Amino acid sequence: MNKLRNLSYLTAFCTWMLAASAATAAVPVGSVALYSNGQVEKLLSVDGDEYLWEDDRKRLYLRSANPVIPVLMRRNFLSRKGYEQVVVSGRPDSILSLPVGTPVEFAVRRTKAGGEQSRRDWKCVRTNTRTAKVLGAQRRVDDYTCERFIIHRKFWHPVVKERQEFSYSPDLALMTKMKRTRGEKTRRWRLAKLIAPEKASYKRVSSQVRKLRAPKKRVTK
Repeated sequence: MNKLRNLSYLTAFCTWMLAASAATAAVPVGSVALYSNGQVEKLLSVDGDEYLWEDDRKRLYLRSANPVIPVLMRRNFLSRKGYEQVVVSGRPDSILSLPVGTPVEFAVRRTKAGGEQSRRDWKCVRTNTRTAKVLGAQRRVDDYTCERFIIHRKFWHPVVKERQEFSYSPDLALMTKMKRTRGEKTRRWRLAKLIAPEKASYKRVSSQVRKLRAPKKRVTK
């Protein structure tokens, strides 16, 4: 009888744990995210604080729940090209608990599929925490600015190679807006739609993507 009672308690505890895990999951596996630039990605799996996404060109992206950490892994299914990145110095996770406006520096080591390695240095700061309307609901949004830099060999001062200004929803574990500048090129996009797994049919997703990628009509006076 005690064994049965213990088994019953264990079963109830496991059920509660699974329910709690599902309740706290940021986005269900199988969800499809659509962005204003026409990018479409499907969530394949969640492992702790790491999220594996696949786009419509069969490219895989492994991302951390910490938005300032660059893509941990990128793989192109067709070309077999890609890379992995790992933090080798600094404490980027500290930015989540430090006061707004406190900069954090860290470095990642990028290893390409062929074995070539390089170091990338970053400096990031959380500039604001606010409430904003995201996908029709009021959510907490954190604003960040990150700069990837190198040290000038002659003058020993930092030279910015890339600048990112973005907003992130911890509730969704997704970036909601991005402005990325590399050299003279600046690209912007925003999270446009999130389709639940049970509604993410090929027909529905294709229709939404066509609308996003359609040329914008100019308003004439």
